[in-house]
Amino acid sequence: MVSAVAEPAEELRLSGYTHVALRDAASSRPGLFHRFGPTTDDHTPKPVFETYRALIERHG
Repeated sequence: MVSAVAEPAEELRLSGYTHVALRDAASSRPGLFHRFGPTTDDHTPKPVFETYRALIERHG
């Protein structure tokens, strides 16, 4: 998602990207919408956390 926004950012005149689910709402509950974030509900990083961090570092 970050790359999809960052690559055309200049052409589309985008100045930022906001991801509002930085942690899960309820990691132990089933279903996609309870486990959206790159960290669990107790802020433990998931495998995608490092990927997200690297993308932010790369794209600013």
